[in-house]
Amino acid sequence: MKNFLKYTIPAILIILSILSVYFGAYLPHKKAKAYVTALKNAPNVTTVEEYEENFNNVLDISSPIGDEEIAKYLGSDSVTIAMQGGVSEDVAKELVEYIEPHLFKNEVRHLIILGQLYGLMWGRYGGEEEYFKKSEEYFLKAKQIGPKLPPVLYTLFDLYYQSGDMEKASEIAGEILKYWPDDENVKNLLR
Repeated sequence: MKNFLKYTIPAILIILSILSVYFGAYLPHKKAKAYVTALKNAPNVTTVEEYEENFNNVLDISSPIGDEEIAKYLGSDSVTIAMQGGVSEDVAKELVEYIEPHLFKNEVRHLIILGQLYGLMWGRYGGEEEYFKKSEEYFLKAKQIGPKLPPVLYTLFDLYYQSGDMEKASEIAGEILKYWPDDENVKNLLR
């Protein structure tokens, strides 16, 4: 029994060490390196299909560390692209549909990115009701996680205000003024 423990415990520790290096260092490094390569290739991308192909190489690498960050960065990049003038609704919609499944639905920063993307599409492409509802849905989910977060409250207020829903805008304004009672911009907009 003594010899068994003498050899088994070190063997288990060696295996655990190798696994921790593989999952904790090698895979995250491989994913980060692929992301940097994809970013370098991004200026050469001219279609949504090429964009997807370029970043699929990154998203297809499974890593316990880095998935959340890469998805967040890619989502932020998508917001930047969607904000550029000249991007058609079809391209913006494909971009959002591509990134949406990769963003975490229980992470407030990811929910904000999705809310922003749909809000941009709603504002830019003629107020499509589907875009408004998706933006509202994601910001309300973010509000459940972080009920006092300024980006969430102010964007919800703006979303309702821009849509003309003054009842919901007033409700959110009340929450904003509860936390920041000196906000004159919100007070002025409510008048």
